[in-house]
Amino acid sequence: MVSLGAQFDTGPALASQARFAEDNGFEFVYVPDSPINWREMSPYLTVLMQNTKTAKVGACVTNPVSRNPTVVASLHAALQELSGGRMILGLGRGDSALRRLGEQPARLKEFKETAHLIHRLANGEEVAYSAMQPSDEDWYIQGAETVPLSLEWAPPARIPLYIAGYGPKVLHWAGQVADGVFLQIAEPATVEWHIGFIRAGALEAGRKIDEIDIVVCTPSWVSDDLHDACNRVRSFPSYVANHVTDMLRFHSRSSLPPTFLQCVQDKAQYDYREHTRSGADHASYISDELAESYTIVGTAERCAEKIRRLSALGVTQICLYYLGYSDADIRTTTEAYARNVMPEV
Repeated sequence: MVSLGAQFDTGPALASQARFAEDNGFEFVYVPDSPINWREMSPYLTVLMQNTKTAKVGACVTNPVSRNPTVVASLHAALQELSGGRMILGLGRGDSALRRLGEQPARLKEFKETAHLIHRLANGEEVAYSAMQPSDEDWYIQGAETVPLSLEWAPPARIPLYIAGYGPKVLHWAGQVADGVFLQIAEPATVEWHIGFIRAGALEAGRKIDEIDIVVCTPSWVSDDLHDACNRVRSFPSYVANHVTDMLRFHSRSSLPPTFLQCVQDKAQYDYREHTRSGADHASYISDELAESYTIVGTAERCAEKIRRLSALGVTQICLYYLGYSDADIRTTTEAYARNVMPEV
């Protein structure tokens, strides 16, 4: 069974958009976290929580660098309390949130350590926090490398951890520890390659991959006009290509699937000021074939067939990226999925 999620732009229309999605069967609602390209996520997570009744709520995704990790943990614990247990902790290394500032995302070691700290702290466990600028005040234990911290008020309902990633190492680790994994591509062969690392990590940790929510995040457009549909989502493969380019700094081309590499052929310089925006100049090289391959577009039956293929590989959730969509386009796509696509899946 495949569930539906949706990621929305932060903004004044978010409340009504989230309600409309939930009313049409969407079980997950998310916002991005990139405070220059979008409005600060914290108040809008609260908006999502206040304007939905049963949907799971979270960031897709936040990161351990933009804010002190204790702030991320406390935010999620507070919203878990206010939402009655509907929060998701979605974490990634930090892409546009940091690159837009000219800074680097977290390294894998830092990401793993900090994600573990945030998740444990948000769930009421005691953690050993390494002070960034150790205090010289009397109460602070001089010479101590860490400070014991816990959120004693954290609600008992456990917050699940979802990890976003593309590379083998982070996906293998996600298979070991995560409740869910965000895969930002809908190309079946590449998704199958990704799931292989998640499965290996799960097996190594004595887990079953069935315990992990495998989420394919992608824009979608339902239309009989395939070229028009591809135009609507053309910026997404260029976004993926930027991640692949980064991966090629650490992985040989021969170690990556050809379907994953096709987006970097003739790749233009990516402009994070136009991150995820439709019509961005850096997406002009993307062909209709590549746009269709990396997203879910076309007729309702064509969209349903692709979701069936992804489901057969182990995908359990489709998260539709509504970033840059008008309110009317969101409602059109949401209704198309509720009435025409999902009944065929």
